[in-house]
Amino acid sequence: MMYAKEYEVKYYEQNVKGNLKESALLNLLQDAATLSAESLGFGPSFVFPNNYAWVVLKYHVELYKELNNLSSLILKTEPRGTSKLYAYRDFELYSSNNVLLGKVCSTWALIEMDSRRILPVQKILADYMPHFEKKETDLEYEKIEDITSVDFLKEFEVRFDDIDVNHHANNSDYVVWALESLPFEFRLEHAPKKIDIKFRKEIGLGGTVVSEAAMIQNDELITLHSIKRKSDNEELASLKIVWF
Repeated sequence: MMYAKEYEVKYYEQNVKGNLKESALLNLLQDAATLSAESLGFGPSFVFPNNYAWVVLKYHVELYKELNNLSSLILKTEPRGTSKLYAYRDFELYSSNNVLLGKVCSTWALIEMDSRRILPVQKILADYMPHFEKKETDLEYEKIEDITSVDFLKEFEVRFDDIDVNHHANNSDYVVWALESLPFEFRLEHAPKKIDIKFRKEIGLGGTVVSEAAMIQNDELITLHSIKRKSDNEELASLKIVWF
């Protein structure tokens, strides 16, 4: 069930350092997942006629080096199966000369578009995917601690171009909002080594988000992030980033 595709890394997908933007990486993961699902029978041609949508709930990203000055990126992805309500998918990232650059694990849900209700994906996809079975080599999601003291804060309005076909802000926007709260000089000197993201709530057009961040220096340099809806202070997503 492995699916592989090589993506040309466009100039506009790189940041000022020549690194692949984190938002661009999430978009490529989403694209590869969509193409893989379509090839196996549970992609757009299955979900849209049934008024379903795939939504990602969690990512854990581990990078072995900075994604710097890449001409292309090879993504390999494999659906790992389902539990009652969740589907699991892994990714591997390779350079054009087949050097392993990183790995990603992810958790997804199938929702009904009108009610936004999570559907019993194991039952719906019984003919397409096996039950999830854990392997010793699997990546582990890291705990995302609560922010106890805010070091950086920034607000953003959700724009029309932030909204995707599922009628909410795309998951790549959350990492943009999180990282934009950090100082420019810090971003110049560091790059993400590990990224954990937990998506909790949706937000639509015209909403305002507050991006809070805290910096922790222990054995590793870590930032914690909380993306909240300004109108009611409800948390929409949380992130933990370990930096090179």
